[in-house]
Amino acid sequence: MNKFSLRTAELFREPLKSPARISKSPQISDPPRALRALASIVNNDLCHRCGTCVGICPTDALDIDYCEYPSIKNLTACTDCNLCVKVCPGDEFKAQEIAGEFFDCQYDINDIHGFFTSAYLSHATDNRIRQEATSGGTVTALLVHLLESGAIDGAIVVSSDENILWKGKPILALSKEEILAATKSKYSIVGTNSVLKTIRNRDGRYAVVGLPCHIHGIQKARLLDKRICDRVVLTIGLLCHAAIEHDAFEVIWQSLGDYRNDAKKFISRVGKHPGTPHVVLADGSLMPVYFSKMRKFRPTSMDMINILYRLFTPARCLTCYDATAEFADIAVGDPWMKSPASDIDFYEGYSYVLTRNKKAQELLEKAEKEKALKLIPLNQTAARTCNRIMGKEKRLRAFRLLTTRKRQGLPIPNYGFLPSRPKFADRIHTELNLLSHLFCFAKKGRRLLLRIMLSPAGYPLLWLNHLRRKYIMKK
Repeated sequence: MNKFSLRTAELFREPLKSPARISKSPQISDPPRALRALASIVNNDLCHRCGTCVGICPTDALDIDYCEYPSIKNLTACTDCNLCVKVCPGDEFKAQEIAGEFFDCQYDINDIHGFFTSAYLSHATDNRIRQEATSGGTVTALLVHLLESGAIDGAIVVSSDENILWKGKPILALSKEEILAATKSKYSIVGTNSVLKTIRNRDGRYAVVGLPCHIHGIQKARLLDKRICDRVVLTIGLLCHAAIEHDAFEVIWQSLGDYRNDAKKFISRVGKHPGTPHVVLADGSLMPVYFSKMRKFRPTSMDMINILYRLFTPARCLTCYDATAEFADIAVGDPWMKSPASDIDFYEGYSYVLTRNKKAQELLEKAEKEKALKLIPLNQTAARTCNRIMGKEKRLRAFRLLTTRKRQGLPIPNYGFLPSRPKFADRIHTELNLLSHLFCFAKKGRRLLLRIMLSPAGYPLLWLNHLRRKYIMKK
């Protein structure tokens, strides 16, 4: 049977405010109630596209489409068990209950960094891993150490798609080679949790690496499915401002011209903190993705992502407040903070790491003892300065949109709380931030605008934005 998207245009003739108005298509004439509810989540901009619904489906009725939305793989296989809706973190994620269940702590909604037991700057001791992986290579080095020590049998990670090079592809890595092949950040939307369906039917102990939304889905899945609960023994969350719609990467790929036909691999970040994206050509040479012929200034990954966020942030990311993977055992990200010591140069490759329970802390300490990681402890004050600007911006933006959508009578994710009113200065900053995200709401013309930014006409604008970001980081 063909796959059908759960988005309105392909399954329903009308928006899901009227669920009974079902397509007359003979192929999908009467979808089960669970699929109607799931389609409603998608069509009301609540879907994270995390893949958890696909991963927990006991009959393999669901799959993921090109844009990472859930799609119907086999309609007749659906038993209407409703697990796909129950597990959805986009529709509901009761933060206080989850925190109490997995971390035995009182959840503080105003704490940008979330509850954590320890904080570190970290890097892999294996210089190859440190240089080839993102930041300090902490996630890669830790996973390799856990696999080789027998603590895990594999890990759910994101590799690169073999056919669409800029796309991420979730896999269950069962060897050191597969873990190493999945290094580097992937900024496009990826339905990582769809791989849960593999470990549901496979004995063993596994780690999962994902964005905050993926971790939200994992924690809900662990409460609903004992096999997932028993087999997922470690969650590693990546700090996240937002994902980026596929549209952006399609435009970027087209900007390469004839070189894209010669490309064999896309690398999101070459070089350390923040690095620049490159493609590997057939002859093995590296070519920068942005303004490859320019020498004086070339936009970094963060310079461009700062633009892409303002054009192509997905709707559900705009209502997500979790920037620091608050519900993962270990949270890892780039060290956007002032260096705590003169001998620590972030350009050499360091990761910012938070542990949120005793088990996670013990695993890190064991990895350091066995020479897999180098850990530099941070005190609570220093740790809370890291990624503070990004975390606060994401939180305030989400709370503003949640309040507005509720007032307008639109569906909002159920977090188990409603945000308090922010300070006046924060409200002004949030309004300006949302204004800069105008094209995320009014999508017409954003692809054209990105093409202009990638042309010679956009070069001076990117340079000015680079100077602006440097000024902000010094404050």
